[in-house]
Amino acid sequence: MPHWFETAKLPLRRVSSAFPSSLRLPHLIGDGFAALSAKVISQAAQLSIFIVAAHVLAAAEFGFFAFASSFAIFVLVVAEGGWGEFIMKGGADKTDVDQLATLSMLSGLVATILGLSTSAAMFMLGHGSNALLVALFSTWYLPASLSTVYDGILISQGRLKSQSFIRIAAEIIGLFVAIGGLWLGWNIVALICGRLAQQLTILAASMIMLRWLPRLRLHRAYASQVLEFSRHIVANRLVVFFRSYAGTLVVGSFLGLAEAGYYRAAERIVAAFSELMGEPARMLAWILFGRAAGKDKGDVDRAAIGATATTFMTVLMAISTPIYLGLALISAELIDVVLGDKWAPAAILVAILAAKQTLLIPGYVTEPLLSLSGNIHRMPKAVMLNGAISVGLIILLTPFGAVATALGQCVAAVFSFNISMRLQSREGELAWNRVLRDCGLVAIAVCAMAAAVFLFGRIAEASSLRQMSTIALQVVAGAAIYVAALAILQRWSDALRPIFAFGRHG
Repeated sequence: MPHWFETAKLPLRRVSSAFPSSLRLPHLIGDGFAALSAKVISQAAQLSIFIVAAHVLAAAEFGFFAFASSFAIFVLVVAEGGWGEFIMKGGADKTDVDQLATLSMLSGLVATILGLSTSAAMFMLGHGSNALLVALFSTWYLPASLSTVYDGILISQGRLKSQSFIRIAAEIIGLFVAIGGLWLGWNIVALICGRLAQQLTILAASMIMLRWLPRLRLHRAYASQVLEFSRHIVANRLVVFFRSYAGTLVVGSFLGLAEAGYYRAAERIVAAFSELMGEPARMLAWILFGRAAGKDKGDVDRAAIGATATTFMTVLMAISTPIYLGLALISAELIDVVLGDKWAPAAILVAILAAKQTLLIPGYVTEPLLSLSGNIHRMPKAVMLNGAISVGLIILLTPFGAVATALGQCVAAVFSFNISMRLQSREGELAWNRVLRDCGLVAIAVCAMAAAVFLFGRIAEASSLRQMSTIALQVVAGAAIYVAALAILQRWSDALRPIFAFGRHG
């Protein structure tokens, strides 16, 4: 972790001084490492389930699960309602958590009743097996909705380590349930039961950690206040949902469940890396920007938020960009080793979608930046525009094949990148001109990394190394070259800066 900050454009001491004094770098690294560790274990568990399921299920079966779960997650996004974000915005000590928890339980209960009603209707129409899946998904909504309140409290209190330990325990339990179910022949049911076991563990452990059970009470005025904030968060999440799952839904509808399985498998692999970077980044952004905002003093320092966000974005780009582009470079070998020959059509999709993800990095911090700056109401329109472009290109290009669909998402990502820059600059005072200037060295170092990955791949191929060894060699060599190149370029930049400054003044 320290090497990531050292290799950013700013030296380590300058990164530390840019953050608020109440949260200096040692604390940041400790919390960030805990969150990152939980996310690594989470993605390892989810990928393990995915890999086993890919070997047990056919592409069409996996596509059907992805197709069905997309609808369930849509309902879950609405049920979760942004309750945790409401706490993180105002602070746990200033939020009526009892009323908020009551509201979260009501939304989860409504979603559960809706799901069970749908399941009953499907059963009466003779779709018994599918009705069982819908019923199992429905049991997920209530604990998931309430868990967001507990998550918001933990994050607002800066207890990322506690939250990370809970996540790790939940992922391990979910892994055992899902893998055990697949081994027993439960097939798709095993995957749903694994998710449910994970969610129940998170809720129970959070209750024990905080030693708090909500009291049921809710006033209309408070509910209106929360829902006014919530509708912006839900609108944002729904657009992100449609961007994330429209590909699976449309590809499955136009090209069949097998193609949907390949497309969703590629999305899942890229999403594993995206969530690995995105969730810790989002949580740290809420904490860092919140401290910079000075909300504990009763005011909001937008300039301080913007300065902190600028430094944070520079570091985030320096860390994330080589990871996504590195994944694109080794996608074919990775698919062959992890999933086997039958999933080979997914390799090109992984490469394209991983390259696309580099343009979506700024989106990780938009929500906390605008929320704490008091401009969250500006976000839904921008997110809806991004979503409309993305979904529109999916609908337009899917008839031409899954590869065309993935390429269309790269075009959509270009629009998203530009919209995010404008929104964060105008409404959050994030200095994107400085971020892009600092990331020029990152781009050069990434090119050096790509050349190293390609070269070592050819050397390994000529030496007849096993694919796993080839991947390991490419990853290690690419990472070493990137870190070294960025460190050298940074030294040159620091050395030449006084010369250029003298030239301008002279």
